[in-house]
Amino acid sequence: MLGNRLPRVTLPVPMLELDLQYEPEALARVKQHWAATFAHQRRISVYGKRIMARVMEQIKEDDLQLRDYYQLRVSSVVEGTDIDTDTAYSFLKKAIYELAHVTWEFESLDGSEWYIRHLLDTTKERRVGFKDGIITIILNPQLAPYFVQIAGQYSTYKLDGYMGLHSWYSMRFFEILSAFRDTGWWEVSLEEYRLLMDCGQELDKYGSPKKDRKGNPVMKHADTNELIKKTVLGAQKELERTPCAFVYNPILEANRAGRGRKKIVGLRFELLHKQSTVIPASWLADEILRPVIDRLREFKVTDRNIALYLKVMEVVEARKLLREWQLKENSQKKIDDKQKYCNAVFVRVGKQISEEKKKDALLARQVVQAALGFDKK
Repeated sequence: MLGNRLPRVTLPVPMLELDLQYEPEALARVKQHWAATFAHQRRISVYGKRIMARVMEQIKEDDLQLRDYYQLRVSSVVEGTDIDTDTAYSFLKKAIYELAHVTWEFESLDGSEWYIRHLLDTTKERRVGFKDGIITIILNPQLAPYFVQIAGQYSTYKLDGYMGLHSWYSMRFFEILSAFRDTGWWEVSLEEYRLLMDCGQELDKYGSPKKDRKGNPVMKHADTNELIKKTVLGAQKELERTPCAFVYNPILEANRAGRGRKKIVGLRFELLHKQSTVIPASWLADEILRPVIDRLREFKVTDRNIALYLKVMEVVEARKLLREWQLKENSQKKIDDKQKYCNAVFVRVGKQISEEKKKDALLARQVVQAALGFDKK
């Protein structure tokens, strides 16, 4: 009996188009749309998330469209794990099969409009799959607006923390909390939390709610205390050494008729490493920084980006960018959209310099350790 699944067909022809066609460039960070990311869609497995993270890190700040296809090495997906090659291919085969069947759902606020899109495009001549340690993924071009040119509508998270996670709930928390590092907290109703953690009503293969013999909806982790234990506590421990380390508090109902404990109606998560996105008053009072900030504002660079990256790139680099932008403005090729263009360039340069400084610091530490003999066994 084959059940509902068709038998796999073994092709006699070699799949040459799956060979590595370009060298994947690891940016070590992922950009996610705040309204239509994996944090707001149906559950996919840990290895499915890892594959998509490696794809999304290849999408640059200034990309105008999606690549025709994305490639990555199998080793980049399984790093940090102790699984062998054969086991890895088994996991990845299941993950790619899963991604090929993932759909994103979109619905208007009033519920009058709803539509669905597949995440991957498997209709092209180039195939989705893997060969000789190289994975090829083709994103649905109709989802391009949620991956590229989304200035002001996204959050980012670094993969050095994300790819080391082993729990699905930890990865989900990392994706969601990364969008709240500027505010430092996330407050959510219990109903919405269940949906985000895939712990709402269990659905059948058609997306309809399952019901028990009495006709009641079947809920995953129906007991609230069990829900918190299964989804929050493990993730809290695994994230404690990441930028998304958090503490949480239950939100109780305001009024309760009769006796008994108040019900938990929501959860509040406080991030331990809040990311400052406000320009410090001391910068505005500084006679060197203030003119640079004023000029950046003239070119529509947001205060958030100035606060995050001005000190990283330093005044000299910021002035270089301002000179380049002014030259464009004085030429026949003016900047069409200052807010989109200048913010994208400013953030890209800031992140690039930040990564370079980290590499320099690591190299310097290694040199010192070598000189002190700490690197000897």
